[in-house]
Amino acid sequence: MFREEMIAPCGLDCSICSRALLKVDPCPGCNGPDVNKPEFCSKRCGIILCQKRKENGYRYCDECPDFPCEDVMEKENRYTTKYPLYESVQENLRMIREQGMDAFLEREKQLWTCPDCGGTVSVHSGTCSKCGKIIRR
Repeated sequence: MFREEMIAPCGLDCSICSRALLKVDPCPGCNGPDVNKPEFCSKRCGIILCQKRKENGYRYCDECPDFPCEDVMEKENRYTTKYPLYESVQENLRMIREQGMDAFLEREKQLWTCPDCGGTVSVHSGTCSKCGKIIRR
């Protein structure tokens, strides 16, 4: 489940999104086709729609001289304060740059795998997608 193509340009790990964890018609993540994506992710996300990112071919937002922009900071603030579990886009991108994608994905696997059943825990609810256990850190 934890794969490079599931890392969004902003640094979020789409693998832990509640929509990607659906059993039927899961979201393919920000880098995937728009089929099964929530409307926000496919049509309203400032990061996915960012012309500067597209025109310059930036894979990740931290390649842009305007990083962190307002859209990145909105994600940072939401994912570090509004959900039961913490996910920082800036920390994620920093780790990818400093330690590499393999180390980052290994950390994500350790952080977001349910210790009881091995399912993936949702950042949005803190609930394991397999056994339903609520995880608190």
